[in-house]
Amino acid sequence: MSSQTSPSSIWAPIQIGSSLSTACLNKALAAVRGAAFWAAVVLPLAYVPAAYGAMGFETWSPLALIAVHMACVVIGHEHNSSNNDTPSHA
Repeated sequence: MSSQTSPSSIWAPIQIGSSLSTACLNKALAAVRGAAFWAAVVLPLAYVPAAYGAMGFETWSPLALIAVHMACVVIGHEHNSSNNDTPSHA
């Protein structure tokens, strides 16, 4: 009696690498989205010093700050703090 494994149940190294790289990419994107989300939350605190030229802000800095803030809003808008991968602690 010989036990044979069906070809569909054996993962080729390329399939393992592909699924691993997809998982790493998804984790990296989630981290970037999370960082952008929280940066978008915190960046408005810098508007007042930038408006008054305090803390070394130059004349172009308020506009750059607004541009960075908008970029963070766009990138981080899909951030979901409750990941499906982690179990919830209710």
